[in-house]
Amino acid sequence: MNNMVKDIEKYMQNEANEIINFACKLINTKTENPPGNEILAVSVVEKYFKRLKIPYEIFEKTKSRTNIIGYIGERERSRERPSLLAACHLDVVPAGDGWQSDPFCAHVKNGRIFGRGSSDNKGQMASMMAVAKYLKENESGLKGLFLLAGVADEERGSALGMEYLLDECGIHADYAIIPDVANNMQMIDVTEKGALFLEITSFGKQAHGSTPERGINAVWNMIAFLNQIRHYKFRHAFHPLHSPPTMNLGSIHGGTVANTVPAICKAQIDLRYLPGDSPTDIINDIRSIMKEVEDQHSARFELKITSDQPSTNIPVDNPLIEIITKHTEAILGTKPKPMGQSGSTVTKQLIQKGITAVGFGPGDHDEAHAANESISIQELIDFAKIMALISWDILT
Repeated sequence: MNNMVKDIEKYMQNEANEIINFACKLINTKTENPPGNEILAVSVVEKYFKRLKIPYEIFEKTKSRTNIIGYIGERERSRERPSLLAACHLDVVPAGDGWQSDPFCAHVKNGRIFGRGSSDNKGQMASMMAVAKYLKENESGLKGLFLLAGVADEERGSALGMEYLLDECGIHADYAIIPDVANNMQMIDVTEKGALFLEITSFGKQAHGSTPERGINAVWNMIAFLNQIRHYKFRHAFHPLHSPPTMNLGSIHGGTVANTVPAICKAQIDLRYLPGDSPTDIINDIRSIMKEVEDQHSARFELKITSDQPSTNIPVDNPLIEIITKHTEAILGTKPKPMGQSGSTVTKQLIQKGITAVGFGPGDHDEAHAANESISIQELIDFAKIMALISWDILT
């Protein structure tokens, strides 16, 4: 094993320029979601797969919202052998303001790659390409199957990406590693909060602003409701790997002008609940609070669930975590710790399909979605080393 570690370390250091160049090519493709246009990044990946003679498939639920998966190992023979999926998303959030340079013209400075997607998640895809190259060159030694996926639509729910691949395209694996959690390879995402998004509508009765008693003010009723749920107590308020559950009032819209009693008001709420809690119980609690406010204020409300992503939780003594820990220590000299994630990654969809999936990867936690986003080049190289060792360990 020591010789293999040294060989892979040397190999990936030699791939440094290739990792940088590939990351920059991906960053230079403008795949802001919306609208996505992941096909631009997929074309870069496809050329690389062709050059390395890696078989691949392209999946597209909607035009230009493209996914690509490369396969290394004997696919037929591997059905009874272990399979490992590494998935990076090719869409990015809109660039926004505050950039000191063109966010879609990657540049290298002080050992870092700058550009939208460098840390979330195109830099990681460049690392995984180096891993794919190594595995392809040593494919004869693989007994299992390696799948490298560049997926669409992660930033807006994955309906055109991972969900589509799992539900409609028959993609499956025994294990999956999702390099979309940053933390400089010091943490392994083993559990994620549930994410419940609600849209609340308050219905009133329009009237002249000078005679508000003739109407029913939908905005005032919404305020009464929001003041009630602001102090909502979740049933499960503690988890050893998580921060407490949260509620965020994301938006509120109602009324048109000052001299009209508003007849409608809408609010959007984001609830992040802990493993063990039930979205059904939470929704029932919210409905009970609605009923109280309706009875007290001549109000009428409607609740719509806009997204319900359940919490996930895998055992911390899982063999996949042990393998990641072992090889991270071999390269970095430190052992990553299990963590809970408040945000969501595609590990949710994978776990729901019975795939053992964790989040693990390079990058600083505060870089994703920020202006002047960047990532350490050495971290990308080290991540490639670790992932090559993990993949070889699982698949041979």
